[in-house]
Amino acid sequence: MTRSVVLVHAVRSSRTMWKGQIRRLREKGFHVQAPDLPGHGRRAAERFTRDTSLRTITDAVAACPEPPVLVGLSLGGYLAIRWAAQNPGRLAALVAADCTVVPGPQLARMYGIWLRMKDWMPGDSDARVHRAFARANSPKAARRYYGGGRAHGVVPGVVEVVGGMDLLGDLRVIDVPITFVNGASDPFRRHERQCREAARDGTLRILDRAGHIANLNRPRRFTRIIREAARTRRSA
Repeated sequence: MTRSVVLVHAVRSSRTMWKGQIRRLREKGFHVQAPDLPGHGRRAAERFTRDTSLRTITDAVAACPEPPVLVGLSLGGYLAIRWAAQNPGRLAALVAADCTVVPGPQLARMYGIWLRMKDWMPGDSDARVHRAFARANSPKAARRYYGGGRAHGVVPGVVEVVGGMDLLGDLRVIDVPITFVNGASDPFRRHERQCREAARDGTLRILDRAGHIANLNRPRRFTRIIREAARTRRSA
């Protein structure tokens, strides 16, 4: 069992989206690292790239007293999978949430257009997006997701990073148990079966009454899944 956890946030959010998990895990005695990715939160002035993002995870893992559970959601999930594939022997387990669409350049470009659509409308896009997120989830979820501000200027880098991934290839070489977590109404569930089958030791957990940001829709259940992953043993 490990008592260390690293949490990697979603696009345009920041470490604040993990506030509930950080509190609950620390109450149970876990060492928790939850960095801001480049271009996000307190690092808004930095450029988001593949190398700077992966280096952020490297630094967070190195700050743990033992091999941690690496947890990522959406963009954070894709980055966590990439990092785990490149760094064998350094984790206890991986939790990859809301990131089971196999990407490619065309799909990534469409994703980038979708991310920027609300910015093209007149008026304050940050306020508009915050209100829409609150309606779709809850006001509390919106405050946590955008608690560090809504990141701007990161979409081109995100499209490049996600579009260049070989998701299934990465999953095949990861040497620790992987728990895939999807909200029942998450549109990113499209390739969850292929992802689970590609993993050497993969399980799939579906959270009812949850969408794409499952940790905010079902915070207590999501935290329990992290704690369960911390008790898993690496495959021989």
